[in-house]
Amino acid sequence: MSPHNIISDIDGLGEKSAKKLIWNARNALGMTEFTVAEDIDENVEFITTGSSELNKILGGGIATGKLTEVFGPFKSGKTNLAHTIAVTIQMPKKQGGLGAAVAYIDTENTFSRDKIRRIAQRFDLEPKKVLSQIFHARIYSSDHQAQMISKAESLCKTRNVRLIVVDSLMALMRAEYVGIGMLARRQGALNNMIHALSRVAETYNAAVLVTNQVATKMMGMFSADDAIGGNIVAHGCHFRIMFKTKGFSSNNSLKRRAVIVDAPDLPPNECEFFITSSGIADTENAEIPSTISPEFEVDEVFEEMEESHQYDVQESSDDSEISLVDVKGIGSGTAKSLESHGITSVRKLIECDPEDVSTKISGITVKKVIEWQEYAKGLIT
Repeated sequence: MSPHNIISDIDGLGEKSAKKLIWNARNALGMTEFTVAEDIDENVEFITTGSSELNKILGGGIATGKLTEVFGPFKSGKTNLAHTIAVTIQMPKKQGGLGAAVAYIDTENTFSRDKIRRIAQRFDLEPKKVLSQIFHARIYSSDHQAQMISKAESLCKTRNVRLIVVDSLMALMRAEYVGIGMLARRQGALNNMIHALSRVAETYNAAVLVTNQVATKMMGMFSADDAIGGNIVAHGCHFRIMFKTKGFSSNNSLKRRAVIVDAPDLPPNECEFFITSSGIADTENAEIPSTISPEFEVDEVFEEMEESHQYDVQESSDDSEISLVDVKGIGSGTAKSLESHGITSVRKLIECDPEDVSTKISGITVKKVIEWQEYAKGLIT
């Protein structure tokens, strides 16, 4: 998959020898034959983002074998998504992960071990084990960035890395290549990075997530944010997603909007999600359990009520007017996901199997369903 000019730079190899080696390698792998479209095996797998709504518009989550670019203004949730999928990829496949490790290329020094711990706890994973499967590299220059992208390929071979995160792609290049006179050199270096990432993604069926900054463009009396990097990035990434904040200030709300800007096989679409201290979620209440868990306190209350014969689900008052969104921790997006799987009332929520729900709906843990059930019992008493 390498261009001949890169191979010819190796000592002892000329341009003619390099081209011959590459052509022979392609012949050996069957890359010089056309394939009937019906027989193409894409073998695409998906990593959950932590939000069922975001997964839905992405066709299932962050896809393997592809480059996904997420761009947006400051505090729109790009790094939050990067941290979230660095954890969720380590979950079993039936829960939306791949059971694999991560290479995290950090150009902005925004990687947080504490956030990783909180996200791991949210998904019922052991924080220490999760951290041991994230291979982090702090980057100091664009040349260093290119070097570590190449190094990430060796981790795919030896450390079961199936996700490469570059957060962010253009931060250092934006600072180093200043002025119109440097544009051609910058785009050349950027083109090499994009193609290197694309080759690794396809070779190892790994997912690549790159975050990108934006520049404000003036259009008459109006302004709009657009991703930097130009056509090199636009054409090089398979999926392009824009994150938007709500209102004029990013601090007004935790709610964010994701818009599909470009995708080879997805229709234009958008959704809402929330950024939280424990990752991307469908509601703003997706927090880690406190030291004294809510379910422990609720259990004590129920035990007292049972002793005094004041609690009985069968004899409870009519719950027809109680909505799923009345249950603490269930927002409108989560409620729709539950309803799509037959859980249309608080009564059905109480009677459902937590493990079955966790398996069917990505981003929802068994522990979370049990919390909802305990809270729902209190509503219908």
